[in-house]
Amino acid sequence: MTMTSYAPEFFIKRILDAEYVTHVETLQSLWSGYGHISRYAVKVKSRHFHVILKAIDSSSSQAHPRGWQSDLAHQRKVHSYEVETNWYQNWANGCVNVARVPHCLGVLQQNDTVFLLLEDLDEKGFDQRHTQLDLSQAVAVLQWLATFHAHFISPDPSESWPVGLWPQGTYWHLATRPNELQAMIASPLKDAAETIDNTLRQARYQTLVHGDAKVANFCFTADASSVAAVDFQYVGRGIGVQDVAYFLGSCLSENQLEEDLEYLLDVYFSELARCMIARGESPDFAESVITEWYRLFPVAWADFHRFIMGWCPTHAKNTSFSRELTQQGLNSLLT
Repeated sequence: MTMTSYAPEFFIKRILDAEYVTHVETLQSLWSGYGHISRYAVKVKSRHFHVILKAIDSSSSQAHPRGWQSDLAHQRKVHSYEVETNWYQNWANGCVNVARVPHCLGVLQQNDTVFLLLEDLDEKGFDQRHTQLDLSQAVAVLQWLATFHAHFISPDPSESWPVGLWPQGTYWHLATRPNELQAMIASPLKDAAETIDNTLRQARYQTLVHGDAKVANFCFTADASSVAAVDFQYVGRGIGVQDVAYFLGSCLSENQLEEDLEYLLDVYFSELARCMIARGESPDFAESVITEWYRLFPVAWADFHRFIMGWCPTHAKNTSFSRELTQQGLNSLLT
């Protein structure tokens, strides 16, 4: 059954027991043509409101925007939507009151089609989107990340991890990016790729990472005091600073990073400690996590820079600041 042969309106009406359902607008197409995200107006028991439908069709992919189409890339993308479906079915609603994410209202899976029905965050006050942030806006996201990471952190390294999510989170991790690694020119960074990956995977303290924590995946309140996160295709096991490194590189200029990185890391780690202690962890445990993750921040940065240098070395994120911090990460592996 294809997306076009199963009417989204029928699915929404059935899930919500709605009196009527009307398509309002298509908000965006999914990467590489795997579907779209749309807003619908509904009426349920005299109440009028909007919902968001993420419609995924894994049979309808198109050429990758940067020419990276392959069977491996297709399978990675298909699995990412399976992970996101599992996240919304089994984990999202338990996270809503901790670190704000959309309520999942319903899921349909049939053949190559998946419908994810989510609450409309715009109607909950998270109606602002940004591409660049000032410090106060960045702080709000770092507080969300710290809360999310503290909620899912595992004190026991041998603890089993949620079934159905990525065993290694982030969309750029090495196991899923052999073609990008091969495309890199010879360099110490390329030589160290496996060591970087192993160092992050073998960190003592692991949590769930969002895995694609760019600024575009956060919805802000009007005063930017609070945020909610969307797009959980790459949620999985990792260390918190992987999200932090990727987020900061997605929304701040090179000058902002040079001037304010230490302050922003202090904000994140202070909130991380507060949240861990608030949920019952000891101050000593919190300090151990922070010590390890602070040390690994340049390594996490180097890991993403490794991806950029294989995927698109002319990308705007290949800055002198990024190269310098990557070198710090490489140097730390030698000490």
